[in-house]
Amino acid sequence: MTRIIIFVLTLLFMPTLAITAGEIDNRRCDEAFKGYVKPLPDEVHIGKLGIGMPVGRFLLVRKDNLYCAIRFNKYWTEKDGKEKYSLYEVYCQRDGSGDFLNKNVEFKERKASFLPPRGIFYPLIWQTGTPEVICGSMKLVWDSMCDVNHVCFFELSDHPAGEYGIKLAPTPWADIKEVNVHDVRIRWYKYDVSREEVNIPVDKIWNGK
Repeated sequence: MTRIIIFVLTLLFMPTLAITAGEIDNRRCDEAFKGYVKPLPDEVHIGKLGIGMPVGRFLLVRKDNLYCAIRFNKYWTEKDGKEKYSLYEVYCQRDGSGDFLNKNVEFKERKASFLPPRGIFYPLIWQTGTPEVICGSMKLVWDSMCDVNHVCFFELSDHPAGEYGIKLAPTPWADIKEVNVHDVRIRWYKYDVSREEVNIPVDKIWNGK
């Protein structure tokens, strides 16, 4: 199913300026958005509107009693980088416990994608890919800027981008058996346009805690 693109939902770091995917591709990553520097493969990016995760590590999602643990397992591009894809797995726990080893956990393997938009001009442009990460009933915006898996603090249906009670927490965990949403070292982030962009090695995000 095609869906109308609201470009502000695909731009993690300049919510007030609409830029097409083609324009982003023509810019160097460190020049694309003020304050943004592409994280290294083993770094987490803490942004204003989302979190950029390295492949193989779990990102936690929380809203009310819903918890999800998401791990990107593979990222690749096709057609000279114009098509972007990511395979991810998601564990969803709806009972409020955050226990991902319980039998009532929902497990899915999914694919996110961002393809060249079709249409003439904004707003008569639509995206034929699936730029989303599904967490239970939520469809969080997935952004592949600079070939990094970014997950936003809002859904595709949230207009405009803003605070909708969704929180994200990057972790160094690679195995679902390690995940504990009640670990005191976890730091939950929410939508915050005043936050400074920062990259942190994934194995050091809890240093000092």
